[in-house]
Amino acid sequence: MSDEPAERACWCGHPGLEAYSDDYRVCRACGTLVSRAAPVADLYSREYWTQRQTEHHGLPDIRERARLDLPERCTRWLRHLLGLRLPPARILEVGCAHGAYVALLRWAGFDAVGTELSPWVARFAEETFGVRVLAGQIEDQDFKEESFDVIVLNDVIEHLPDPLRTLGHCSRLLARGGFFVVQTPEYVEHLSYADLRRSNDLFLKHMDRNNEEHLYLFSRRSAGIFFSRLGFPSLEFASPVYSYDMFFSASREPLKPADGPSAVAAVSRSPKGRLVQALLDKAFESEDRAWAIKRLEASVRTPS
Repeated sequence: MSDEPAERACWCGHPGLEAYSDDYRVCRACGTLVSRAAPVADLYSREYWTQRQTEHHGLPDIRERARLDLPERCTRWLRHLLGLRLPPARILEVGCAHGAYVALLRWAGFDAVGTELSPWVARFAEETFGVRVLAGQIEDQDFKEESFDVIVLNDVIEHLPDPLRTLGHCSRLLARGGFFVVQTPEYVEHLSYADLRRSNDLFLKHMDRNNEEHLYLFSRRSAGIFFSRLGFPSLEFASPVYSYDMFFSASREPLKPADGPSAVAAVSRSPKGRLVQALLDKAFESEDRAWAIKRLEASVRTPS
């Protein structure tokens, strides 16, 4: 009996996948990398967040991530969201992990709730940030149709065994004018696996050998095809926190952006909101300073 993993079709249904690496195939029809690994039941348990993150990925565990993500990734996500939708609005974060972003959204004036597969992780989020997090798959939650204005999936879609089914369900939970906000690793179609290896591209970290976590790695083209199939053809890409990701909104119609003063006024209506605005201001100041340092270093290295 062969030990070779069984080949799977792409989420788009195209069966004719081509070789990309030992562990991934590529769908030329839509532009998605498809993992050859089978999904592992109960992978995203307590052990995933307390042991696998540190021992396998070399990342902080969930307790340290709860502290580190809040002033870095969560503030970036919130600043982007405030450019698209102001509070109050109803927000669902699917796969919210430690719950820091759900908490930040609530402090900013949004009506936010999260979901997590693991009951232990859901309890951790509730105990750490005092937020409502429901355990289990999103399809099993008792949400009515059109319950939310925004559904957030940060580092989630690449893990889903059947992303069309899961996000198809999510699409019915969005109210008229509602939209998705998505962060996921970006597969750059013109780069071969050899190209990635030659440059030691950071994207390789998402392609661990026998990677049973990242089942689908999307390109910008495949993300467009995917959300168009769901009825959300308008994608607006923004700068991701990390260069190997892509970050975008997907809506039925182009979104009308909110202006900065309106966002500040909306967030600053409450004492907690004013603390959030101060955190956003400080994060922006730190980010702006970092970019200024990079520009200065570049000008020093480049002869005039």
